[in-house]
Amino acid sequence: MNRRHINVLLVEDDEAHAELIQRAFEPRDGLVSMKVARTLREARAELASCRPDLALIDLLLPDGRGTDLLPASAGDDGGFPVVILTSQGDEEAAVEAMKAGALNYVVKSWETLSDIPQIVDGALREWGHVVERRRAEAALAARERHYRSLIENAQDVIAVVDRRNLLRYASPALERVLGWRPEERLGRDLLELVHAEDRPAVGRQLERTFRQPGSHPLEESRWQHRDGSLRFLEVIASGHREADGEQRVVINARDVSDRRRAEAERQQLEEQLRHSQRWEMIGTISGDIAAEFNNVLTPILGFAELALRTAADKRTRQGLERIVDAARRARQLSDQLLALSRQAEPQRKAIQLHLLIFDALKLLRASLPTTIDIHHRIDPDCAPVMADPAQLQQVLMNLCTNAHHAMRDSGGTLDLELAMVDLEERPKGARLAPGSYVRLSIRDTGHGMDPATRERALEPLFTTKGTGEKTGLGLSVTQAIVVSHGGELVVESEPGEGTAVHVYLPPITAAGDWLEAGPPPQDAVRLPPSSPPRM
Repeated sequence: MNRRHINVLLVEDDEAHAELIQRAFEPRDGLVSMKVARTLREARAELASCRPDLALIDLLLPDGRGTDLLPASAGDDGGFPVVILTSQGDEEAAVEAMKAGALNYVVKSWETLSDIPQIVDGALREWGHVVERRRAEAALAARERHYRSLIENAQDVIAVVDRRNLLRYASPALERVLGWRPEERLGRDLLELVHAEDRPAVGRQLERTFRQPGSHPLEESRWQHRDGSLRFLEVIASGHREADGEQRVVINARDVSDRRRAEAERQQLEEQLRHSQRWEMIGTISGDIAAEFNNVLTPILGFAELALRTAADKRTRQGLERIVDAARRARQLSDQLLALSRQAEPQRKAIQLHLLIFDALKLLRASLPTTIDIHHRIDPDCAPVMADPAQLQQVLMNLCTNAHHAMRDSGGTLDLELAMVDLEERPKGARLAPGSYVRLSIRDTGHGMDPATRERALEPLFTTKGTGEKTGLGLSVTQAIVVSHGGELVVESEPGEGTAVHVYLPPITAAGDWLEAGPPPQDAVRLPPSSPPRM
């Protein structure tokens, strides 16, 4: 028996039935408060002033049917339980009452009316269960709304795929990250969005998640944006089984493209810093060595040349000539070291590169073996550049000498090209700003370089030659000269495909540049007369 105080509304137009029900509750005096209404109108007035804990309502009333009060029993405040009373056991009426929201249906008799307190107790217990169920359902719906809001407003892409990798759900972030509205991808293979090279690995990782339910971080992978660009996504996959027994995988994918770009930029800056520090250290050391070296060479060369003038016999002269030649070669090495340390002051003026190249080609043809063919495509209308002719000739000869060494065993083709280029984007591996440049390209058909060798090709003292063959300074000095002229040197090479070295130099294009350069344009081309050599 329920021992708490309850308020009961009895809606009954039959006075005898109402009195019998009231008498049934007399043993619970003080625990039950009952108000009686004879009509629908009176019942509505009572409900407007106070909500009961339970209502006993007759099905047939003078001004309508008792079921008309049922909508009021299911109000926004949680409602109250209703037990419908009727004098006739009409099954259709019972079904109507239960559909309308009644908790129970009682056919009035002396026995049932006498037992009405127990019926009320049962109805209140059942109503307690109903209320708890409603609260649980409301809490569940609130949680669902909360989590749906979190998912739909999350920055990460949240998706659900089935055993065939078909997309069953995708959060709105899919459009922000990959450009696709979720409804456009539902029912389609998720792997279609993965870059072709990464697709097999992602497919294997999803398969593993299906076989071993739980949370599995996937490797970072590339995904295709709708516009064709790539996005780097960091993915976690969690496998579980639905109530119907079907397996599902929930995917949480975070766009880390910006982080990848930031890391790449940081690594590039760190590499530039290391490169700069390396050059600074080597430049300082090489400058000191060159200065000491010159101090030693000057008297050797001076006294050797002096002795050569007065030498009488042929054998002595030959020995002295070898000493002079060796000293001069040593001085050239010293000049390279000074150029590397930037302690030597260049003599710059406006020059036309094509004339310099034609003169160098004559020397090359005379010095290169016949197994190496020389081809050239030289544009004579290229803009002049502000440069030291001797240094640029050194650049040209160093690059051609490297090409010769790459082809000396098997022969091949040395190709020289001079052209004006307009860069809209930076060349791969370069730091040039977009704009117009004079580009000198030297290509060979030698053995080429692997990525590791190509990465170190411009490092000072790095060489692939044997001991005693090369100093390893040629290409690094070339790089230093080109950079000192405001340009850049770019190396392209693949194993077995040969090597191409591109020298980009800023042109003199404006009248102001000529005034700063000193000599007028016609003076810029007054190098020793030459003509394109026939190869």
